[in-house]
Amino acid sequence: MFVLKHNDSFAIIDEHGDMLGRNELDHDIADGLICRDTRLLARAELRIDGCAPLLIDSYIDDNNTVFEAKFQLAADRDQPEIWRSLFLWQDALYEEIAVVNRSGEDLSLRIGYLFDADFKDLFELRGAKRPARGTQTPPCLTDSGLRFDYTGLDGRPRSCCLSFSQTPEKTEQDVSFTLAVPAGETRSLYLCASHIPMPVDADIFDAQKSEALAHVQAQLDRRAEVHSSNPAFDEWVHQNAVDLALLTTETPQGFYPYAGIPWYSTPFGRDGIITAFQLLWQDPDIARGVLGFLAARQAAETSAFHDSAPGKILHEIRSGEMASCGEIPHTPYYGTADATPLFIFLAGAYLERTGDTDFIRTLWPQIEAALAWIDTHGDLDGDGFVEYLRGADTGLGNQGWKDSVDAISHADGTLAEGSIALCEVQGYVYAAKRAAAHMARALDMADRAAALQQQAEKLKQQFNDVFWQEDMGTYALALDGAKNPCRVRASNAGHLLFCGIVPEDRAAQVVDMLMSDDMFSGFGIRTLGAQEKRYEPVKNPEGYHNGTVWTHDTALCAAGMAKYGFEERAAKLMTALFDAARHFPQMRLPELFGGLPRDTNGAPPAPYPVACNPQAWASASESLLLQSMLGLRIDGAAKTVTLHRPHLPPWLTDLEISGLRISDGMISLRFQRHDDGVDITRTGGTPDIHLNIEWPEEIGDVRQRPAVRQKQGAAS
Repeated sequence: MFVLKHNDSFAIIDEHGDMLGRNELDHDIADGLICRDTRLLARAELRIDGCAPLLIDSYIDDNNTVFEAKFQLAADRDQPEIWRSLFLWQDALYEEIAVVNRSGEDLSLRIGYLFDADFKDLFELRGAKRPARGTQTPPCLTDSGLRFDYTGLDGRPRSCCLSFSQTPEKTEQDVSFTLAVPAGETRSLYLCASHIPMPVDADIFDAQKSEALAHVQAQLDRRAEVHSSNPAFDEWVHQNAVDLALLTTETPQGFYPYAGIPWYSTPFGRDGIITAFQLLWQDPDIARGVLGFLAARQAAETSAFHDSAPGKILHEIRSGEMASCGEIPHTPYYGTADATPLFIFLAGAYLERTGDTDFIRTLWPQIEAALAWIDTHGDLDGDGFVEYLRGADTGLGNQGWKDSVDAISHADGTLAEGSIALCEVQGYVYAAKRAAAHMARALDMADRAAALQQQAEKLKQQFNDVFWQEDMGTYALALDGAKNPCRVRASNAGHLLFCGIVPEDRAAQVVDMLMSDDMFSGFGIRTLGAQEKRYEPVKNPEGYHNGTVWTHDTALCAAGMAKYGFEERAAKLMTALFDAARHFPQMRLPELFGGLPRDTNGAPPAPYPVACNPQAWASASESLLLQSMLGLRIDGAAKTVTLHRPHLPPWLTDLEISGLRISDGMISLRFQRHDDGVDITRTGGTPDIHLNIEWPEEIGDVRQRPAVRQKQGAAS
């Protein structure tokens, strides 16, 4: 399958460029043209002279923007070449059918399409059953093309309008055109599908394609470029970059990375924040857009149906018919315990990366409202920890990033009940309070900063007293409603390293637990230990959060390890995910995959059947992994880049980072690996950016990290 997207629309097509709508069992599948959570075009199948043409090859271009397919009518070499090109721009799907006649005779072809539109809500395609649907009228030919109309139960009219570059003929089964192609020449037919009539011809098609390509290039140009001595690694880096460009949507507040296709092509609070964290060193504009968007939609009232309360940051927002009718609570839905502290945490990290106090000052009322939610509505029982308990049966039962129904359990496999306090959420709150203290100091609010810092340290002590399980060498996954710890080994502990709530004298134990055979599959860190009860029944782990490997989860664990001086362990996790990516089409890591032990015979990781692909925080993971193993930190106000004991794995002997923007300057760096360390060379940039290299021997286990050799004149 191939994916096209721009802003609030996406299209999923097969290798022919067709949309089928339903599978061989007559069940809905997620392909088609989907605009604002509604599938407009459910079927679009190409026919040439009444038959499906013979596919020779198909692919997406390097910028992830234009789908191309080459056909013949039959295996005969004298047959004309038929090229099909599709791209999506401004909620419109554009298509060209080009026929190349290399023969010495004129030819005439009948180009036909089987079209259908069903206006199904995306949640219906996911399996939701609706008691009733709206009214759809039969399709009709208009002056501009072919039109399908539907009026939803919300009273809102929706349309699928197909425009053509020449007048079609319509029968009960299809729409067809006659294309005359003189000998030795090429002729094209152009189509456009959208929610409104859009004219199309050769000039319009070319102009819109140019804009679509320029849009992607502009997104790529904001990021620092990464090149290396390993072509496969460079391919992975590029694929992640263009996938993120594909998923990123322009909002009134700036850029927002939509979570994933097909099911989550919409703003998610947690996903957007974590993606922005992962990309922060390369592209801080993403963080600014995410913060602005979420601040503008911060909850102002209490609703059990929406799981909202004043100050809370949204979980998910939808704009389809089911949301409009109140069949689902996503207008927006606030059922997440972690997005609110993560919002504050990201704001502080953005300030550190950019020094942009003016923007943080505009956000401060929303930051204070989020802090107030943490201390009141977030702490349901007043014990100092943030818990969750859904307000209505339509809401999510689990409201952390592991939100499947069976994700939070006790050691005997029984599910946790009542209001649940997740370990990582407390880590996020600790990081949020420290970040808020940092921002308050930058805004000249010394008393507020001191109070927030004191609250953070109090939480750190309380958390470590209650959640630490000495005999396990790690933290409880959660506390249930009766304050009983969920004593299972899970990847959530890696997020605690990322937040900095783990004391230095416990960090090595947590790292060792995460990298043990029980947790590390060889391709990444499992969400749940292989010896845990909830993992045990699933020999081929396909439980959503019970033993699978999630790409972003492994990356956050790596970032946490690097924060405590374990850069070599971070590099090992980079290697694991890079090796996994090489087994997936286009080197595109999905949101998750199976957590079986890595096969020494080279077998690929087991795919998860319905994983989103691409998924924003999976695509952004490579960026965070790279930052982690290089020990890279940026102080925007001081215009300083710090490298803390950078490490390169054996398969990456040479790495260049070019055009890393910091304030109004930039820097370019080269890393060269040797058996006994890494050489670092400053290769370009502006002189006002300072480079600082650290290699303190007292941090962590020195034997696990190489020394760093700096060439003369490399640092300033």
